[in-house]
Amino acid sequence: MNENDQTLFTEYFQLDHEIRVNVKDGGELSSLPSFDEFERSIPTPFKIASEMKGLEQTMLRPLRQLGDVIEPLADYLKAQSRKIDLMMSYILQSEDEIELQFTTKSYGGGGFTFTSPEAFATDHWLVCKLFFNEDAAAVYCHGRLVESQALEEGQGFLNTVIFHHIREEDQEVVVRASLHQQSKQLLKKTQKRNQP
Repeated sequence: MNENDQTLFTEYFQLDHEIRVNVKDGGELSSLPSFDEFERSIPTPFKIASEMKGLEQTMLRPLRQLGDVIEPLADYLKAQSRKIDLMMSYILQSEDEIELQFTTKSYGGGGFTFTSPEAFATDHWLVCKLFFNEDAAAVYCHGRLVESQALEEGQGFLNTVIFHHIREEDQEVVVRASLHQQSKQLLKKTQKRNQP
């Protein structure tokens, strides 16, 4: 991985955490579709999921300013939102292709790493789907494979992917999911430390 790729990858915080991803080799970079073609290729469930996440954030923000008076209404709306999240998770599961399934080692707003039994060709573009089940969210994007590093014998390869074509709202979903997961990890560490 060259210095420029390293900068792009680490521009955002990287969280060591496993999520399910689908990765498909798209070919050499010269065959990479334009951003407009990429946007047209995004499956509808991914568009709906990211739009719903954005709406949820926007709609709950004003309610928080109203204080305790509005607490029962906020709780009701959160319950409704949770029901929609469950339904959205179910719909997104249909987009998960088992034959393209891998697990991340880390992810963040700049890209992700994942392990695979076989090496991927570096400087190829990839069709990627990231599934954030705990957040009822998923992201469809194109990435560029910048490194495929052999692990210990029999452990496969660690692949580093930089986001190449990703919508801004989807990049925000990745960042929010990493921050949400980081806060959960920090809370667990604090609880462990405080146990007798």
